[in-house]
Amino acid sequence: MASHRIGARVAGLSPEQLVAIIEAQAGASDAALRVAEEHAARLVEQPEWVLSEVLLSPDLAPHILAQLPAREHAVKGTCRAWRRGWKETLKKRERPRLLAAMAGRERPEFSARHLLSASLTAQGLTTMPPE
Repeated sequence: MASHRIGARVAGLSPEQLVAIIEAQAGASDAALRVAEEHAARLVEQPEWVLSEVLLSPDLAPHILAQLPAREHAVKGTCRAWRRGWKETLKKRERPRLLAAMAGRERPEFSARHLLSASLTAQGLTTMPPE
């Protein structure tokens, strides 16, 4: 297989030619784009102002993090500024919660049918209209 020689084959190409190859390959599929983005994130250093004035800004971090769904909670472990920003925006996210009925002592307002048609959000309990 010739792939092990690719380094030698592209070593003489100009930066513009390499960029053209990368752009063409990244556009070929979602997986190829994801790989190109991962390499760029790892290899291309961001200017210091991006980190200090944008990503760690107590004013901007909550707005950046508010765009993420609640299931992306791993970002809160990145740094203290992001943990604070995550906590600030968490109350605004709608998150379904599981309500459990008391076993053997089921009350009418917590019947299985009601539980299936209700969800608890950050704003309160909402029920679906009866069918």
